[in-house]
Formats: sequence, C-alpha cells, structure tokens
Amino acid sequence: MDVSSRYYNILKIRDRNLLKYLWGFLLSIYRVGKLRELSSFCYWEVNHRFKLYRPSRYILFQKQACLLLNHQGELSDQASLVNDQIALEAVGFERLMTDWKYCIEAADYTLWGCRFSNPTALYHSENQLSTPVLVHSFTGAISSMFISRNSTLFVCCDGLIYRSMNRGISFEAVLHLSSSVSYFLYNNGMTELPNQVLLLGEYGSIWNKNSWQNLAFLYYSTDGGQTWNRTDFLQRSGVNKHIHVVRYSPHLKAIVLTDGDNRKQLWLNSTLTHFSEQVSKKQPGWRLVNRFHHQMGGYLSMAETGTSILLGSDYLGGTNFLIQTQDGRRFEKKVMSDPYRRSPVVNMVTRETPTGNEIWAITYSCLSSHNRCLLMYTKDSGKTWVKVIDFDGTQNEVRLVTSSVNPSSLLFISITYYGKAGSQLHTHQLYSLK
Repeated sequence: MDVSSRYYNILKIRDRNLLKYLWGFLLSIYRVGKLRELSSFCYWEVNHRFKLYRPSRYILFQKQACLLLNHQGELSDQASLVNDQIALEAVGFERLMTDWKYCIEAADYTLWGCRFSNPTALYHSENQLSTPVLVHSFTGAISSMFISRNSTLFVCCDGLIYRSMNRGISFEAVLHLSSSVSYFLYNNGMTELPNQVLLLGEYGSIWNKNSWQNLAFLYYSTDGGQTWNRTDFLQRSGVNKHIHVVRYSPHLKAIVLTDGDNRKQLWLNSTLTHFSEQVSKKQPGWRLVNRFHHQMGGYLSMAETGTSILLGSDYLGGTNFLIQTQDGRRFEKKVMSDPYRRSPVVNMVTRETPTGNEIWAITYSCLSSHNRCLLMYTKDSGKTWVKVIDFDGTQNEVRLVTSSVNPSSLLFISITYYGKAGSQLHTHQLYSLK
C-alpha cells in the first residue's frame, strides 16, 4: 500500500467522495504507523504554501539553462530539439558503448558491473574504453553490488549475498537476507570501516495484508564477509520496514545509518562498535540524532565533500530536502523548490576534479508529470546547484550508474525511456562525464 501516492491523490479530489476517501486514507495511515509522517507532510506543506520559509531556506540554482528530456526520450536545450549526443556534449558528456546498469570502480581502477542488456551477469573492464568481459552469470538479476578495498566482490541476487575473493572466478553464498526480494541500496546501503569491518542494511518492500513485513535488519562482518552477524536493534526501537543508508563517513569518523518507513530516523555510531545497541550521549553504539520526525530523517542517499556530508530526503509526494552537516550535531536543511519539491533525492555521487569535489544528485518521482525530476550537481558543497537534465519520471528515468572505492573522477549516467503503456521498455545508451 503506497501511502505517499494516496496522500498526493487527496490533493486532486474535488467531489463529494472526498470525505469517504479521506476516512479510508486516515485508516490506512493509522494501520501502517505513519501518522507522524503525515503530520510532517502537512507541516511542511503549510510552510511552503503560505511562504513561511525564508527564500534562503530553498536550494539555490544557478541561472543557466538545462536540458529537457521529452516524452519520446529526446533531449532539447529548452529552445529547440537537438541531437541527444550534441545536447549532452554541450554539458560535458560523451556517449558510452557499454550499457552499464551498475558500475563500480575498484581500488585498482578497473571497472566491475552488470548491464541492462544482461542484468544477471557480472562484467569486468580494465577501463571505460575497454570492452567489458563477462565474468560470471547468476540465476537472477543482480540487484546491488559492492567492492571492498582489497577487491573482494559482493553481489546481491534473489535475497542472497555472494562473495568472490578471486576476481569473480568463483562465488560463494555468504549471507541469506530475510526475504528473496531483499537487497541493499546500491551506493548507499553497504560500507567498509577503516578496520575492514563490513556493514550492510537490508532493504525491500513486502506488503502482508495490513502491514509491511519488517526487513529492518543490520548485518556486520569482522572476517571480510565470510560470516555475518544480524542485529534487530532498529526493530526493537520501533522501525517497521527497512534500512536506507549505511555509510562510513571519513569526515565525521562515524557510521551514518538511516531507516524507513514509519520512523525515518537518522543514527550515528562514532565508536564504530556495539552495532546491536542503541545508546545515548557518548556511550559506544548507535546514537539517535533526531528526536522528532519533522526535524530530521527520511534519507535515501548520502555523499561527502571532504568538509561536510549531504543527505537527500525520501518523501515521495511530500516536501523533499537536502541536508548538510559538518559535525553531525548541527544540520542545515534546504528545501527543494517546485516543480522538483515532491521528488525524493534517490542517489548522490561524489566526483573528484582538479578544482575540488563535485556532488551529483538525482531526484525521481513517478507519481505525476507535474512532479518534475532533476539531475543536478554542486561545486561548492551544496551552496548553489546547477540543473543538468529536467525530466518527467512517468515517462523517463535518469540514473547515476557509477560508484567507486577511492575518490574518482568517473561519472556515468543512464537515460531510460519507458514509452507508452504496454510498450516495450527502451533504454538509451549511457553517457560519461568527460
């Protein structure tokens, strides 16, 4: 049951069935424990509608034209339709020959990933110009990937985590997640600590009659991923669904963890120990950062600039934010402006350049054509942002494809055109930033 989409649909009802629909909606909200989230949605909506937010509370976009992706998957420069490749080259992209779906740059700068044309297979490439070589085929589609600093490969498929220590020659199943549809969020849901301890947050959505199946388990391994320990401390604290972000922050020297669905909380672990314990103040374990839902929480993505971290919110159909912190104690919240406000920030990637780090972010919603989606980046740690591609999430999807073990200049994006209802999915070629 998608509460966010039903919340959005209420805004469009104008007839006598409104009270009946509203009563059913409130019952649904109560059953899934989202009253606090609904109250936050309303609080943010009132602040936005009645202009109670100061202009400085909104994300500041630089005044320059961006590319538009139309319903046929064609790019334009807001003035006239132009060739896709010419349009993207104008903002620094070039076409890739490989249709990467996920692509991770390892510590030795080789590339590992899967492809849209063969999502069940793992591929390896010496660099972005080399032809990828098929390394291993799995029984189902690859749902996520991770590579440790010592080049150990982890692949998630059908609720299983597979590990390879010989560059993909062989894989062994090392962890069974709690359902066959479970996985960890690519680029956000698995991390490695300085002492090589691995952590993984389970993600998935299973609706059982009147409630979500609880998949909010955190897993950790102290032996390179051979064996795993499972902790349910989030479930014991009241979380009812799954985990979004599990990332180690070199700047904060702490693990950042965010959960969804009913609580949408932010946790920090600065001691890098006691992964099964919720604590207060400076005790070892997980410290809850936000006391109330409307203050903080609901984060789906994270990126680091070197001087601060950025978190992207997950409020489909509501108001979305980008949050910045330098110390893990003080947080600056910036509101996404319309028409992008209702699109969650689903992924962010840090890109290293000669002039400093860039943060690339993608917002995405498929609820309505009025909720525009955006590929954007910042060169100044989130003070200002540049719009790159504006698109309709009901017709197209733009994804950040790359991740990396070390700081990297690599950045791939994919553009997918869904076509009309009932038509076959069409995936555009990928592009890399020069």
